[in-house]
Amino acid sequence: MTQRILFAVSAALILAQVPAFAKPKRKEYDNSAAQVFDAALRTARERHVVTYVDEKRLMFTFETGRSPLSSGFVANASVEAETEAKCALVINVQHKESGDGFSFNAGDRMADQFYAQVSEELARDSTQKTAVKPEAPPVTVPPPPVASTPARDYGTVAVTCSIESADVTVDGSFVGNLPTSVRLSPGKHTVQVSLAGYQSWSREITVMAGADLRLIATLTKE
Repeated sequence: MTQRILFAVSAALILAQVPAFAKPKRKEYDNSAAQVFDAALRTARERHVVTYVDEKRLMFTFETGRSPLSSGFVANASVEAETEAKCALVINVQHKESGDGFSFNAGDRMADQFYAQVSEELARDSTQKTAVKPEAPPVTVPPPPVASTPARDYGTVAVTCSIESADVTVDGSFVGNLPTSVRLSPGKHTVQVSLAGYQSWSREITVMAGADLRLIATLTKE
């Protein structure tokens, strides 16, 4: 009897340590698909690194930075129209590295936080705390402010390297891991690539409005 109990406990512990596969999360909004897509894309660009956008199919992909619990996530987001004034935002979160299974549902929490940020973006109120629920209340979307900066006034900088997963900072702020692409305002910026065990690589660039720049970093072992 004692051996059976020990075997059952051991099996339970092993199963508890096996990470479950991530499942897409879904949240409905009483807003049009175009409104939710624009708000979600703005949220991803302001807080993460957007790597792919398909405006026709209302889809985009973004990556998060590292955290104490994981090396970051890759999230595929899509908006599904249900009626003219109702839609659903679907997010599929995956770990950047396969060894991040023990992250205590950090991917689910990131998706829930993203939903709340999209609701705040829709309401144009960054201080509003919106609970994530299967059914969201209507969110009034005011017209965009006149002083908003058009997207064409930014430049895009893509950074690559033969060594992936290195940290990328712009003007001292972390923006993601290689490979990555960021939108920067016109002017001078300093791009730095660093990785433990390698000498840091940096480059000062001048970004023009509408420019599409590509940087190839070279890391040398210390």
